[in-house]
Amino acid sequence: MFETSKALCDLKGEAITMKSKSFLWFITGLMAVILTIPRTASAQEERRYEKREDSREREGERYGKDDRTRLEGTWYLNGERDKPCEIVSTRGGLEARNERGDSSLLVYDRGSIRARDWEGGLRGQVRGDRIEWANGTSWTRVASRH
Repeated sequence: MFETSKALCDLKGEAITMKSKSFLWFITGLMAVILTIPRTASAQEERRYEKREDSREREGERYGKDDRTRLEGTWYLNGERDKPCEIVSTRGGLEARNERGDSSLLVYDRGSIRARDWEGGLRGQVRGDRIEWANGTSWTRVASRH
């Protein structure tokens, strides 16, 4: 009986050892997967960011660079010579200064313009040498003669 008991103990011990080894392998595999996920997500996010930047550059080449550059310079509120305005290029993008010296970042997209800091995001349309703002004013490249 004592030998049978010892044999059972050895079998149970071996079974426990096998379960422990299996459990350790499972935990090791799980840890490897967990440690790989952030890198994978990070790499995917980086590729997405690069695609977005490439897309913006291509869009800038097609629609914006020349147009944005064309917007830079002096403008006149409603064509009035004594009310000059200005659009300049800064590190943050285009910036507009109105006749009172107030400034706003500009968002430009294919003929549509938005002054983010004026009147809750004042919108306008660029039509040649004229910007027609949604508040009823306009900026022109050429001042009127009077």
